[in-house]
Amino acid sequence: MLSRAQIEALVPHAGSMCLLDRVLQWDEAHIVCHAATPTSSHPLAASQGVPVVAAIEYAAQATALHGALLDGRRNARNGMLAKLTDVELFAQRLDESSGALDIQAELLVRGASACTYSFMVNDASGCRARGRLLVAFTNDD
Repeated sequence: MLSRAQIEALVPHAGSMCLLDRVLQWDEAHIVCHAATPTSSHPLAASQGVPVVAAIEYAAQATALHGALLDGRRNARNGMLAKLTDVELFAQRLDESSGALDIQAELLVRGASACTYSFMVNDASGCRARGRLLVAFTNDD
């Protein structure tokens, strides 16, 4: 199990913008992370709550964490979210009443300059978002 501080060191965001609280499981092809219930104090909250599109940031952080774990890194690798495909959103918000989030990501393709993952973000009410994302690595590691 990784501590929150360890996760913060491996993803590109820290403090309240580190959205993941723990890793439930991971292997060479998958990662499953857990995140606390989104509340009104969430860094991505708007007046109506946390928009469901924020699920993509949860997924991006899970993929960054997975890549760091695969590489045995001690810090986040420099990269950027370059492309989203097949994204489906199944709610308007990540609602407090639906509880904590589980974020699943599966590594589909990994190369020296980029990687592609499929992802799914679930809460107690079911799937809130799913799709694919491409992360392009920068050369300033």
